[in-house]
Amino acid sequence: MSINRKFSNPALKNKEQYELNEEWNNFMKKIGEVSGLVRDMASGDKEKADAAKVIADEYLKGKIILDEDVKLKVKEDRTVINQKAFRSLNKTDAGEMDKDAWMAEVSRDANQRALDRKIRKEKADTLNTQAIKAFRRQEYDRALSCYNRAIEHIKDNAMMYCDRALTNIKLGNYDKVFNDCEWALRLNENSFKARLYKAKAYKELEELDKLEECRRELNEKFPQHDDLIKYFLDKDECNDEEEEN
Repeated sequence: MSINRKFSNPALKNKEQYELNEEWNNFMKKIGEVSGLVRDMASGDKEKADAAKVIADEYLKGKIILDEDVKLKVKEDRTVINQKAFRSLNKTDAGEMDKDAWMAEVSRDANQRALDRKIRKEKADTLNTQAIKAFRRQEYDRALSCYNRAIEHIKDNAMMYCDRALTNIKLGNYDKVFNDCEWALRLNENSFKARLYKAKAYKELEELDKLEECRRELNEKFPQHDDLIKYFLDKDECNDEEEEN
């Protein structure tokens, strides 16, 4: 039975017991707008359900705690809607769903995401510190291993991608530098190090046209670092390693 029909029923003595607060009304309006999506999510068709969840998440953003330090616009499905909230949809109309149960599920999802993020960040910070120490000792293989594991926990830290790119330069893995630099630039389009390390990889691979293009971009965007750019791009990595040893 819809809410309006309940209100119009003369047998009901207390109309106020069916009135919803403003927050719930707004929330139920959104649920009405995605009722078709909700049916898709409960349909058992995985492809249809996954697509519907992504769209439905947009309606629930006001109820989801977002990580303040995430700047990456992720294009993959990161929906956080808890499936428990939809288990009864095959039997119950969305408009008759229990308010407290729904809000509790959404809140638990948000709190769990925040906790998971905190734990993953702590692990990534520890591994990042270990990587930096290993790099300073010129233990580049160990540093690379630590950066790999750190990035598995936190994938939106531009600096870690840059540091891993530099580690691969030291190891001579020049072809692996570009992906990290591109990720760093997606996260921070003004990253000087990402552009510098990409140019260095092109130089070591003797892709001179791409090197010159990167160098022009560096000079245009970061004229204040002209001396550093010249030093880093012109020095010989092999001779530099011999001097360090």
